Amino acid sequence: MFRKMITWIVILLTPGCLMAQEGGSALLYGTGSVYLNGSQLTNSSAVTSGDVIQTKENGAANLSAPGSSVVIESNTIARLQSGGLALDRGGVSVATGKGMSVFARDFKVTPATAAWTEFYVTRASGAIQIVARKNAVTVSCGPNTSTIKEGQQISRDDAADCGIAQKNNGGAPPAARGPIITSSQAGYAALGVGGALLGWTLARGDDPEVVSPSVP
Repeated sequence: MFRKMITWIVILLTPGCLMAQEGGSALLYGTGSVYLNGSQLTNSSAVTSGDVIQTKENGAANLSAPGSSVVIESNTIARLQSGGLALDRGGVSVATGKGMSVFARDFKVTPATAAWTEFYVTRASGAIQIVARKNAVTVSCGPNTSTIKEGQQISRDDAADCGIAQKNNGGAPPAARGPIITSSQAGYAALGVGGALLGWTLARGDDPEVVSPSVP
């Protein structure tokens, strides 16, 4: 009887998860202190455009959408929006074959091609850093667009005017640095696999911070 009950629960829950992914939303899995719209996440939840995800010092999360996966690091605030994820602070690792973008202040980071692409974006300590891990990404801000090749990275001030104005003489922005990742490292496993996250033993219980629904 117990086995039959479990079987029916799985049957009832599975279509809901499939419909959530097919309907353009995503599934959020968390470990430790993870909050969704100010409420602590107990296990997993469907998320849609406008939802705010926050991880604390001892929390991490995995966002799974059709054709894309995002690992959300600790001390991160991000918001799901049309076309991708808006990063208010912290760091996210993206693996996508569907062109998912990351928005950080005035910057938009998106795969340069339709090929499977992996990249990393951090926004902390007054700087925005972007690393192309597998295949190239384009970074656009206003009318300016540049391409970061696989294994390269750039860093910009988290400031107005796309953060490229020099503090001293307004010179040209620094070129992308690289390579920092070798081709042998480019074969990272898909970031959607949350095995590393599930291995953590994390405390829970702190209150969520008040976050703005808009990107600063």
